[in-house]
Amino acid sequence: MADDFYALLVLSCLIVSTMAVTDKEIDEFLDICIDSKYHKEKPGPESDFFNTTFHCTPWKNHACCTSNTTDSIRKDGTLSLYNMHWDQCGRKMSPQCRRYFEVDTCMYECSPNMKPWIVVDPNSKKTRKERFQEVPICSEDCDAWFDACKDDLTCSDNWGDFKTWNWTSGMCKFECKTFKEYFDNAKKFCEKLFDYSWKYTKGELGIDCMTLWPNGTTNFNERVARKHAEDMLSTKSSGSKVAVQSLTVILLAGLCYYL
Repeated sequence: MADDFYALLVLSCLIVSTMAVTDKEIDEFLDICIDSKYHKEKPGPESDFFNTTFHCTPWKNHACCTSNTTDSIRKDGTLSLYNMHWDQCGRKMSPQCRRYFEVDTCMYECSPNMKPWIVVDPNSKKTRKERFQEVPICSEDCDAWFDACKDDLTCSDNWGDFKTWNWTSGMCKFECKTFKEYFDNAKKFCEKLFDYSWKYTKGELGIDCMTLWPNGTTNFNERVARKHAEDMLSTKSSGSKVAVQSLTVILLAGLCYYL
């Protein structure tokens, strides 16, 4: 009977230990792009066109976008892609502000590993079935973006709300104001501009938050995604672990009764 006791104890420990989230499970969980008009089904490498301009180059080896998408961003921002003008209120967007919107569009179109923040989009029927929600963007990036655009003009306080756009003209349709007048600060700007796709996040890059331009040898954004994916997968499997542990306790208690 004692042998049965120890055998069951060892078996239960093995079962619980094997339920830990593996790197392979995380890889498979993250290996997806959002269900959208221009996104690929799964991320992968793109052609050398990524190397000919600065547009979206950080994602060239593992991208959810195609070279054609990046070419459209280079030519006219989101006009060809979504019929959305960046030059609003009769004024051209400043070069420094435009650069940040290009970076933001690359981040949206090209980023892999975004599964933890993918949700169903009930509002957009033509361009996407899913969207990002509250992706943690480092506050420093949001601050710099807002600073670059604060004096530029816009005619909407939420570019992600399809009701704020005239889709015939490709223009937003509310009062012309500066971004600073509409949003007041970088946090409101970063979060509300695209209907809370991004979340203004203070903390350490690669641990707490992502960067809009992950250019370098270390993929900080992937680190953040893997951390969130592991947390989500661990939570999902925690119920199974509790069930196994509870059953083990019951069986061990039964064996102890007969020892």
